[in-house]
Amino acid sequence: MPVLSTTAYGQAEDPLNLARALMNDAGGAVFTDGTLMPLLNSAYRALQRQLADSGVSVLVAEMDLDLPVTSGLTQTEISDTSDPQLPTDLLAPHILWEQATGSGNVFVPMEKIVAGLPNLSPAPALRMWEWREDKINLVGATAPVTVRIRYEKLMPQLVQGTDPILIRAASDVLAYATAALAARARGARALAGDMQVAASQATVELIERYIRPEQFKARRRRAYGSRRGIVYL
Repeated sequence: MPVLSTTAYGQAEDPLNLARALMNDAGGAVFTDGTLMPLLNSAYRALQRQLADSGVSVLVAEMDLDLPVTSGLTQTEISDTSDPQLPTDLLAPHILWEQATGSGNVFVPMEKIVAGLPNLSPAPALRMWEWREDKINLVGATAPVTVRIRYEKLMPQLVQGTDPILIRAASDVLAYATAALAARARGARALAGDMQVAASQATVELIERYIRPEQFKARRRRAYGSRRGIVYL
């Protein structure tokens, strides 16, 4: 028998089939792939946002951007309209490094600022950055700098049933959420409510599965005075 490649990622058809079964339309007479695919993509995006809000990054990518010196300084922002611009699939930046362009030096981590960039004089290095109003703000540098951005990547839209779902073990969550949206569109509010509850619970369990290995729960002994004793009557 031929050896078939396997993957931990499911396909879009998995939650679509389960959603149809939950709505008693396993044959797809009413809820076709074309009908359900926009709803599945909505649930897909919502799940990524929920995971991100819980500190779970699904897809992470890196890109190097060369910032040349113009008018004495490198650009002071990287946005969707700057040149170079932000990666088109960027959801949010996580870490930035910098290197003198063409030097071959090791990339040096930049400091992320939360409360606004300080009023500093430009130097040969950028040194720090902030993410505000959907753009990366910089102090500017007096020499060309290459910035390496590690960022959370927006997942590609699902188009057909064989497209991979790039969130592990997410088929059930997406099926419940897709069924909830479809039932609501058909006016079946009771079913929509049940499916939404199931989707919320499955989402919590998925988030716990992601974050539990990163947690360390210390244990300590119960105080001596709190131990149970034997009471004679």
